[in-house]
Amino acid sequence: MTYTHHKSHSWVYLQIVGILLLVLFRLTNSVAQDGIYYSVKLLPDKVTYQVSLSSTVSLSGANRITNTGQVTIVVPTGSFQVANVQNTNGGWTNNTTVRAPLQSPNYDYFIFGLTPNAPIIPYSATQETILFTFTNSGPCVGPVEIWTSNDPFQPNPPTQPINVGNDLTALGFLSNGVVYNAWKGNYNVGSANCQTPPTIAILSPVASSTVIGPVIPVSGTVTAGASVTLSEGATVLCSTTVTAGSTWGCSVSLPNGLHTLTAVARNSAGLGAPATTTFTVSMPGADCRPVCVPITITQVRRRRP
Repeated sequence: MTYTHHKSHSWVYLQIVGILLLVLFRLTNSVAQDGIYYSVKLLPDKVTYQVSLSSTVSLSGANRITNTGQVTIVVPTGSFQVANVQNTNGGWTNNTTVRAPLQSPNYDYFIFGLTPNAPIIPYSATQETILFTFTNSGPCVGPVEIWTSNDPFQPNPPTQPINVGNDLTALGFLSNGVVYNAWKGNYNVGSANCQTPPTIAILSPVASSTVIGPVIPVSGTVTAGASVTLSEGATVLCSTTVTAGSTWGCSVSLPNGLHTLTAVARNSAGLGAPATTTFTVSMPGADCRPVCVPITITQVRRRRP
């Protein structure tokens, strides 16, 4: 009986020790998880992009000394041109540009690196830190984002030796006395899109017109690069993407009668306002029915000569 009582106390003691170790592990793990997030956003002038960071912890003094930093910007492949890099915290330059790599042929990558002169960068848990800005001297290509860890374009030497990706090391981000890559991810994703939602119009069939069916050509104008969906009620009649120019069209089969069609357009900026047209389809012979017409047959007798 005494032994059983003693064993119970030992079990409680082991439980307490286990809980304390678990709490200590979680505290240690949370410290190791401190880090930063990157963001890129488009400023009101629609050509200037601002790159910033947000920290999970506030650092002070020598802990703000930053050893390395890298931000990789990803844009749809085409004619995006980085220009006019302006630094706010640290010295950043566009060190490498990779256009349409084999692993990700639809995108271009602009790798910005931090000049290794041990700059002191503000790290605040409550305030965003602006790092640098740059402009696009080419035409708008759509959404600009920061590289993510699941991007198909990854460092893979020797096959792919380019050091694409993001990182940041500072004296305040330590694990067991060793600095680590403090980049944890990105925030405010989707804040750097120079495109606006597309506009669309239906030019044919003209509203309130009567057209010959059953196959009806439908056409109109739309912002270049948008995808178009044409519907009647909940039924999708056709879909198309305008890769060049500003016109769209498709042919649909409609029965005789009154019809209202709705066209919507979408691009990387979202869904534009819909366009509608109402018209009547008339098919020749659709209402033709056999009609009985009475006739009179007269028998004529010919006289023999």
